[in-house]
Amino acid sequence: MKQLYYVFLGIFFVAQASAQVAITSNSVEGKANYFTTEHSTLYYESYGSGAPLLILHGNGGSTKSMYRLLPDLIPEYEVIAIDSPCHGQSSCNEELLSFEFIAEEIGKFIDELGYEKMKIWGHSDGGIVALMLGYTIPEKIDRMLVSGANTRLDTSALIPEIVEMIHRYDEIAIPEMRIQVKLMAEQNPIPDSKIKEISVPTTLMVGDRDAVRMEHTLELFSLIPHSNLCVLPGTSHFLENPGYIVTQLKQLNQPFRSPSTLDIVEQLSKQVFLEPEHP
Repeated sequence: MKQLYYVFLGIFFVAQASAQVAITSNSVEGKANYFTTEHSTLYYESYGSGAPLLILHGNGGSTKSMYRLLPDLIPEYEVIAIDSPCHGQSSCNEELLSFEFIAEEIGKFIDELGYEKMKIWGHSDGGIVALMLGYTIPEKIDRMLVSGANTRLDTSALIPEIVEMIHRYDEIAIPEMRIQVKLMAEQNPIPDSKIKEISVPTTLMVGDRDAVRMEHTLELFSLIPHSNLCVLPGTSHFLENPGYIVTQLKQLNQPFRSPSTLDIVEQLSKQVFLEPEHP
């Protein structure tokens, strides 16, 4: 059983890495730069010249995570992708590393960019950070796409096998990966009260075979006042269908719609039902 566990552990994190390594060639011309804070030096890349779209990658990812999407996104976005602390080419301060720290550093980066408002796509760990930004600096965010994000580390939010693997981060041989997975293992739960404070129009996206339970994404959908829900068919946590993602990202440039079936039916009922006759 233990040997089977290690095989499962290896497959999970190799799959996590493969999702990034598969995107190594980038033919789109862009700019690379560094942003420095008191505690971090963060590497980022930018492409295109449209509405600003900030991409926050998942655990083990980097700016390379969005390369395959660039040709479809740069016609209408300035795509900005940043390596989180302890990821990619950004610096690593392990003692300070937490989701709260990452959100604070990314918030400083957003201030430095100077845009009145930005659109954000955050996936997995990046989605957790996006949710935090949604209630800490909502005035800086126009719209958000949050995919595969969890607000707590337990089996009500994630499938049990993933929770078990994350808690055994100290058995991971690769130091960088061990630090990254430790970040997930030490996640502080985000209270529902904070999620309810998110006023930014948000699309919550989850794969129908995700590591994040669909029920948990539904919880977030019920908590965020201005939110829409998108379930991707035949999709795991590693987003095998980039076309689905591009479609949702392009929707961020459209007016946010949250129609009510009940309101529509009530309007139609006024046209099809006879008014009661009064004596």
